[in-house]
This record gives sequence, C-alpha cells and structure tokens, in this order.
Amino acid sequence: MSALRKESIEFDYGQEILESPKKKRIKKKKNNRIVIDSFKNSAMLAVAFLLGILLVYNYAIITDKKMELYTINQEISELNNSIDEYNIALESIKNTNNIEELAKTYLGMNYPSRKQTVFIDFAYGESNIAEDEADLLTEDENLLYGFIDKVIGFIR
Repeated sequence: MSALRKESIEFDYGQEILESPKKKRIKKKKNNRIVIDSFKNSAMLAVAFLLGILLVYNYAIITDKKMELYTINQEISELNNSIDEYNIALESIKNTNNIEELAKTYLGMNYPSRKQTVFIDFAYGESNIAEDEADLLTEDENLLYGFIDKVIGFIR
C-alpha cells in the first residue's frame, strides 16, 4: 500500500525535492522514544505488580495475626468459663449448711450429747487430770469415742 501511494503522489513539477536530514533524525528519535516508552511501561507494570504482591502479602500477615488473636480469645473465654465453674463448685463446698448435711448423712456425725461433752481442767497438777481421765475411761463404753471427744475438747 505504501509503495502505491508513493507512486501516486510523485509528480514532477520541475523542482527537486530534497529530503531533509531532519526527517531521519525525527525517525531515530521516534524509534528511541518508542523504546523508552515501552521500557517505562514495562517498568511501571513491574512496579505495579510488585506493589500488588506486597499488598497481598501484607493482607496475608494481617489475616494470620487475626487468626492468632481469635484463637487466643477463644482460649481466654474457655479459661474464664472453667474459672466460673470452679467458683460455683467452691461456693457449694463452702456452704456451711451443705457441710453439716454431708457430715450427718455420709459420716454419721451429730451434735454431741451432754454425756459426750468432756470438760478438761487446765489447772496445774497431774493428779487431778489423771483421776478425771480414769473416771472418764470407766464411764465411757467406747474408748474410741472418748478419745475423739477429748481431742475435740482440747482443740476448743
């Protein structure tokens, strides 16, 4: 096509048309400019690609940290639930009515009767204590209950 156009445009008017050297220079600049523009476009695409990769990497890091935070929050809530359960169990154990009922039902304990009450004289002198103990041993049928009563009385 371009060869056909050249032939149709060339008319001989008697003038010589000199090709100026500037046109050649313009073509060189145009070729250089095209190369430079393509290089710039390639560089800009590379920078945009790197920025995209960096952005995706940062989102991946943020997502990973959010997952760690979520798991830590779950562990904290589980630990708080277990602490609440232990507090509820502790309150039921600390209840004095519950302790009294457990002592009566499982251990067979009851309030001491008048016969089971032991009074200890803390006055100095071993002879009085020895006589009282001898009297108590003879009166009590079960030595084990007598011993337990003495220990409880001593503690009080």
